[in-house]
Amino acid sequence: MIKLVIVASVALAFSLTTSAQSMPRQRDELLQMQERDQAARDKCNGTADEQAKCIIKVLEEVDRPHTKRLHEIFNKSGFPNVSQVGSDGVKAFVLLMQHSGDIELRNKSKVGMKRAFRDKVLSPSEYTNFVDRLLVDQGKLQIYGANFTMKDGKMVMSPVEDPKNLDKRRKSIGLPPIAEYAKILEEAYKLEVVIPPGN
Repeated sequence: MIKLVIVASVALAFSLTTSAQSMPRQRDELLQMQERDQAARDKCNGTADEQAKCIIKVLEEVDRPHTKRLHEIFNKSGFPNVSQVGSDGVKAFVLLMQHSGDIELRNKSKVGMKRAFRDKVLSPSEYTNFVDRLLVDQGKLQIYGANFTMKDGKMVMSPVEDPKNLDKRRKSIGLPPIAEYAKILEEAYKLEVVIPPGN
């Protein structure tokens, strides 16, 4: 089962200007890592099986070394902020962290993620992808319906808490209704998207 991280292609990104940073070299490194990450994932096309095989290769060859480096960055200077690496550097760190799948790294990034969302560095989509994926990886119900898994060649939404009020929660944080989001995913990934009954 391959977990999908819907971050880059469907994120409702905010247009933020990048001011001078106190750590420009770290920003440049994060942007270069992001470029490698996206170039590798851009090659993952075709059927669900072909995409899954490609992603497994990317996880080993790209995400593993990136995860190691993200831990080093965090342990040295904490979760990056705009004054250090600019908004694009923060977004690059978040994208790479999500793709790493490393629960320890994501757990210690929770405070920084909340701050970045509160300060409008991250979009609602970027933030809720983080929240839901971490919950699902911890064996809990997701809150916003952002996490999907690949099953039988389809993208299936992971179980969600209080499904009756899902669209209310999505609206309150700035997300479109789940049915609209499913259509966005279908167009982006060219795969059938399934919202299980009761969700």
